[in-house]
Amino acid sequence: MLDAVLDAADAGFAITDRRGHLRWVTRLMADLLDLTVDQCTGRSLPALLTGAPDTPHDGLVISQSTRDGTDQRWLEVRCTEFRDDQLLYRVADISRWRATGIDRRQRTAWQAELVRLADQDPLTGLLNRRALTRELERRLAHGGTGALLLLDLDNFKDINDLRGHPTGDRVMRAIAAALREHLDDRLGERHALGRLDGDEFAAVLADTDEPTALDLADQLRAAVAVLPLTENGGADTTRVTISAGVAGFHPGESWQAVLANADLALHAAKSAGRNRVTVYEQGHYADTALRVTVHDRIRDAIAHGGFALHAMPIIKLGSKRVVGHELLLRLEDGREPRLSPGEFLPAAERSDLVLDIDRWVIGTAIDTLVAHPYPGLRFNVNVSGRTLEDEDFGDFVVRRLAAAGVAPGRLGFEITETAAVTNLSAARSLAQRLRASGCRISLDDFGAGFGSFVHLKQLPITGVKIDGEFVRGIDYGSRDTVLVQGIVDIARGLGISVVAEWVERASQVDALARLGVRVAQGFHLGKPEPLTTLLARPHVAWKRRNPRSLDEPGPVAEGSTAQ
Repeated sequence: MLDAVLDAADAGFAITDRRGHLRWVTRLMADLLDLTVDQCTGRSLPALLTGAPDTPHDGLVISQSTRDGTDQRWLEVRCTEFRDDQLLYRVADISRWRATGIDRRQRTAWQAELVRLADQDPLTGLLNRRALTRELERRLAHGGTGALLLLDLDNFKDINDLRGHPTGDRVMRAIAAALREHLDDRLGERHALGRLDGDEFAAVLADTDEPTALDLADQLRAAVAVLPLTENGGADTTRVTISAGVAGFHPGESWQAVLANADLALHAAKSAGRNRVTVYEQGHYADTALRVTVHDRIRDAIAHGGFALHAMPIIKLGSKRVVGHELLLRLEDGREPRLSPGEFLPAAERSDLVLDIDRWVIGTAIDTLVAHPYPGLRFNVNVSGRTLEDEDFGDFVVRRLAAAGVAPGRLGFEITETAAVTNLSAARSLAQRLRASGCRISLDDFGAGFGSFVHLKQLPITGVKIDGEFVRGIDYGSRDTVLVQGIVDIARGLGISVVAEWVERASQVDALARLGVRVAQGFHLGKPEPLTTLLARPHVAWKRRNPRSLDEPGPVAEGSTAQ
């Protein structure tokens, strides 16, 4: 199984003896050397590379240039030593995106593809938040005018809760496709469409006035309302509506202000009954009940206790024992309209308020651990992409833990793979700081991004949480089985834990257990509940002196990294 995963990787791998003779190669390595796997065995790797020395040494970089007609291939080979059963071997790996570049044009095309993937939302294929806000900022900086359109799915959380995340994902992709088709028909290339976060989309409409944008938004609303979203062979039909906010933009404005204006218009549409479009009107909101904006509610919630935490159990599949809880944020300020995390978190992400939210969650989690000093009570908290850029966040966590006297191993952090890839340097720095202090740190939604296995080498993490996309069909004998098996095998080899999410039926539990997944979470295993409710119940397991760690099959040794 590990061979199959390595064959699918973006790099070729080989093992040689001390003299540089090949003992084992992956198919990709053989292809790059223009040989079959069998032909490689016993051949001298240096001899196969033009101009290379006779024997490779630690850290050596060998380049090969061969010409066949007008084509040219450049290979880069790195050799390092390792021990296996007391035998010294050498490992050679060829980075595929460098090695398979036939000429400069192909290398440039591949690099352009990497940039495109970094700007793409993995679920819908649309632009992600970073790319879309950058496009808005670019248009404003170049004196452009137009309108920003925000679209939010009404009551989308109900679809995920009642029909499951797989259905929710299918709905999200169908709506994204419909929005893209209608905008392409009306505006051609004069628009940029993206998914901001959760169930919120946005479109930058170039050279479009507000009346035109309003008409277009209303057409999009009507188109979504009649989408034939069916499942189970057409027996079940899912109906979705959207609310939209429109805000014009002009040179001299900041992209943050334009987003805030569109956000006000969007929430005005929701407050007016949803399934409608509202245009931002300057000064209109100051004298109405809508003057309490999302940002105001977030600030008030942080200051006056309007936030609450819910806890979702993380279960060891063999014993069905709870080994920890993921903490989920809820806004419970008693105001209308009620806002789900998918409604207020995107607004917080677009401002510095998300930094305050993350610190509030951490502080509350630590205070709870102090009040309930049972080793078996362990929490995982999510870290936003914006917080990765907060250089003081790691020190803040370490100081709070030290002042509270809480064992760092009782607190874990989850960073989405997409956020980590967007700012890999910041993610690595934060992970190193937290890991060195003894905290657990996991890569969430693992497998959703480009080059997932490469990230395991670059981030000092203790675990991965398999993206639900790979779990939802795990019991149907799909390709997901091979991918999950590969993740499990590699994680075990690196000494890091594996958790599966989106477990919604018993057959998934059986399939995951057969693949070696030991820990999971999902509505089938346990739904989120208020943290206060959880803490009010007696839990004998919390009081065990030596509970099993969340890190299955075992945590990384102190001070080590998953490299």
